[in-house]
Amino acid sequence: MRVAVVLAAVAVVAGCTSSGTAAPPPTAFARGDRPMAPLAGEPLTGSGLRVLVTGVHVYLLEVDSGRRTAVKGLPPGREYWGFAAGRTVVVAAVRPGRRDPGRVYVLDGVRARALADGVWAFASRDGRGVWVTRPAGSRCELREFSFTGTASRPGFPVDCDEAPFADSVLGLLANRNDGTMAVLSRDSGRPLSVSRGEPGWQVLGTTRRQARALVRSLGASGSESLGLLDPATRRVTPVPFPATEGRAAEAVPGPDGRLLAVRFVDPAFPGPRQYLDVWVLDIGTLRWTRLPSMPVPASIKTTSMAWTPDGRLVLTGDYVMTDKVYPAEPDYASMVVDWRPGEGAVRVKRLPVARGEVAVLAPR
Repeated sequence: MRVAVVLAAVAVVAGCTSSGTAAPPPTAFARGDRPMAPLAGEPLTGSGLRVLVTGVHVYLLEVDSGRRTAVKGLPPGREYWGFAAGRTVVVAAVRPGRRDPGRVYVLDGVRARALADGVWAFASRDGRGVWVTRPAGSRCELREFSFTGTASRPGFPVDCDEAPFADSVLGLLANRNDGTMAVLSRDSGRPLSVSRGEPGWQVLGTTRRQARALVRSLGASGSESLGLLDPATRRVTPVPFPATEGRAAEAVPGPDGRLLAVRFVDPAFPGPRQYLDVWVLDIGTLRWTRLPSMPVPASIKTTSMAWTPDGRLVLTGDYVMTDKVYPAEPDYASMVVDWRPGEGAVRVKRLPVARGEVAVLAPR
């Protein structure tokens, strides 16, 4: 099963700063080891945030107090992961194999209720259900379920290795084995015409209220470019690349429909560290704002981003809390980062989460 983020070849060009002035071209990738400043910010207090922590154990964690509440009703001996679908928390067992699917659950308070069996799941765009991929003969079937466990619409067949991973204003987004992306109909799974609008592009994320998508494409030389796709006209407006040393990996829309938080990553930064850089794009002005304290060393596969309804951007994950090029296991810490656009500093707090466990924002 393809994961939701597909990393492309590395290329960085000049971009814009938060003030809209031209930013200097970023430096070339370093071939030798060099330090990178760790995450830093003001203390996070009174946040009102809650996270879901998954792994072998699954529990809800109050960020301010550190109080844990175990999720009940999950069979032991499995490894779990989770995500939010609207205001509902979803937990799924990591699949041991395509022919031995795991199970998808939704939380009713702190109790897990079985929803469907499957090998992959992601939230419906309207936040009212979950899409589940499950084996069906030699192929897979994709079906949308409401939180009551009833099918919202008929399922349709998909290739197991090319199944959709996200529901967007454009349609269902699916990665293909050839590195391209398709936009599929929610009713039939057939490719929509917008899929043929710009050969070679991949969708990083879409806005909530306007049908606009931040897309990435690769040139013949491997150079990377960004653009805003209008599906109605199939026109792509170029977006300047910010001054980062990472590759564009994911765009998460803000609640106001105007901002996109974009992760730029490098999983092989000099030394064993990984590089995380977060910028926010204003789709009206095409201006970038870099989060304070960025870039930082982090374990990319553990990091996640989400917006709160009141417009705060929240990051979670394991961060390297030292500038060592070769950090040891004790140098990693599970952190939560809270930032509101326009603020000059992020707020941070260490979470009592063990290595190997993953925290994601859990709505109330």
